[in-house]
Amino acid sequence: MPAPRFQWAARVLLVAIGSFALGLGTLVYVTDRDPVHAVLFPEILALHTGPIFGVLGSWLPSFIHPFAFSLFTAAAQRPSASPAYGACAAWWVVNIAFEAGQHAQISGRLAEFLQLVFGDSWLTRALSNYFLRGSFDVAHIVAVTAGALAAAVVLHLAHHLEARHAH
Repeated sequence: MPAPRFQWAARVLLVAIGSFALGLGTLVYVTDRDPVHAVLFPEILALHTGPIFGVLGSWLPSFIHPFAFSLFTAAAQRPSASPAYGACAAWWVVNIAFEAGQHAQISGRLAEFLQLVFGDSWLTRALSNYFLRGSFDVAHIVAVTAGALAAAVVLHLAHHLEARHAH
């Protein structure tokens, strides 16, 4: 087992890398995206500087979300003999489901289902709007997959460093 102090440092590093990535993703929303489409960000936060991320800004959040949240989840888990690849797989599934939910053949029925099962609430409306107003894009599927795989690489490297410090 790695030294407890090193385990703590590895967890802090995972959270720091995830936080940096999430900050970068937030920057995409306040600089490159129309505030109307960013439900969780009030328009006052929009910098209206024009796109600074260019073509990367369209899919970068799809990469960052599974990457950052996989690292956060792994950092919150108990240390084990193997890296927390399950966190990467779980966040990949969640993000793929949300992307698939924006597909034109699914979004309308999904929004109706949400309203039927959960009723009319701000959360149901926000989710329904996400699915109905979003657009399915294969590039986002690729970005989500790349983000989950990148997180797995970071977890592998962190686990390798922990194993080296165990001796």
